Amino acid sequence: MNLKNPLQLITLVNEKIASVSSLLIYGVIAVVVIEVGGRYIFNHPTNWSYDLQWMFYGAMVFLGGAYGIKADVHVKADVFYDMFKPRTKAVIRILCYLLLFFPFAIAFVNASYGLMANAWILKETSPYTSWNPLTGPIKTVMFVSAVMLLLQGIIDFIGYFKMLKDGGEDI
Repeated sequence: MNLKNPLQLITLVNEKIASVSSLLIYGVIAVVVIEVGGRYIFNHPTNWSYDLQWMFYGAMVFLGGAYGIKADVHVKADVFYDMFKPRTKAVIRILCYLLLFFPFAIAFVNASYGLMANAWILKETSPYTSWNPLTGPIKTVMFVSAVMLLLQGIIDFIGYFKMLKDGGEDI
């Protein structure tokens, strides 16, 4: 693929991350099947399945967030939004990014960095089961996801500015 600039590289990385992370659903399914089989067929529940399920599912959801921006699948009021002309849509998007997205994304990056750093420094473990896995890996996934979400948002924001400047062509 011919990448013209770093922005295309970030988008490509987000697409690949989402594609790979979507496979985590098979891990969730496998863990649930093992737990249900162990519990109800062999009368031997696991002490690790709950933690592994939420870690797999959480990683899948977090890592798919940036792709959601790229694919334009996040929540919006399409009933009203679709009535507007492309230029008006671009203005709405720019305002939403400035007032809603960027403050949230920056707070998400800051908060997830703190959570990740503390998890590794303190060797934090999950309190939910007797397995007690380290939470550093999933909190690192959360931080990386927050950074990729912010970067993809910046790319979209630039695209909407370009759309506004160019007279309303889609990005």
